[in-house]
Amino acid sequence: MPIPSQPLHPRSPELEEQAYDWAARHGLVDAAGHRRLAASRVVTLATSYYRTAPYPEMALLARWYVWLLAADDWFDRAGTTEAPAPWAVFRRALAHELWPPTAEPMSAAWRRRFARHLRDCLAGYHWQAAVRLGLRPTPTLAQYVAWRRLSFGAHPIFELIQFVERREFAPALLDAAPARELTAAASDVMAWTNDVRSLRRDLAAGERANLVLLVRDRLDLDEAAATAAVQRMVADRIDHLLAARRALRRLGPDAHLLGDRVTTAVRGAWDWHHHSTRYAAAPTAP
Repeated sequence: MPIPSQPLHPRSPELEEQAYDWAARHGLVDAAGHRRLAASRVVTLATSYYRTAPYPEMALLARWYVWLLAADDWFDRAGTTEAPAPWAVFRRALAHELWPPTAEPMSAAWRRRFARHLRDCLAGYHWQAAVRLGLRPTPTLAQYVAWRRLSFGAHPIFELIQFVERREFAPALLDAAPARELTAAASDVMAWTNDVRSLRRDLAAGERANLVLLVRDRLDLDEAAATAAVQRMVADRIDHLLAARRALRRLGPDAHLLGDRVTTAVRGAWDWHHHSTRYAAAPTAP
């Protein structure tokens, strides 16, 4: 990984604790789920690419990370004997706890863009669950890449960079080719790394929408060769990510900031995937 690691936000322990407690208090996780969240340290995904951001914005960002992860787990458990909390609990937390303080300081254009990315993310969760349950056909590689880019949830998080920074980027910047390639490559790197790290869990859960498994079956490889092939795909996308960042740095300070935040977030996700108990734990743990 050619992107250097960064130290966590100086208040990372507080940010983690308040976010995990918030999820339990609002019924997104039960007591066991709270313990798994705390052990996974998922909030470090947020605190690994901000070192000086204000605490209030970081606290809300941490809750968004927890909400997205818990929602992903909700869809993972759909159709199993382990009944998740009612989806209404997630809608209520979103509508009353997350969205109002996030939307309030932001423009109408930003709100529409964020809402679109969040809807796409939830559609990706639903699609992946449908593939696992046999309600949708096993995708082609191209179909999988497109859907997985949505279902990892990176794009709503990238929109929140503007919220945390207390500055909105011009639509012309966000729609520029280097910015679109930056966020697409970043999402691919994180999602495909997740597929490699979660392979054992996915096999145990009967998951079919995993890039390693699709490469294995489509290219008639064994599991080790398929894993190596996906790792090479990840390395290629990291090259694309860094090229997009170089292009952005020529477009002004906001573009420079966007490139650096997204790229550092990728490194934070890389470190988390390789060290979190979420992937070191027993395969059946959600």
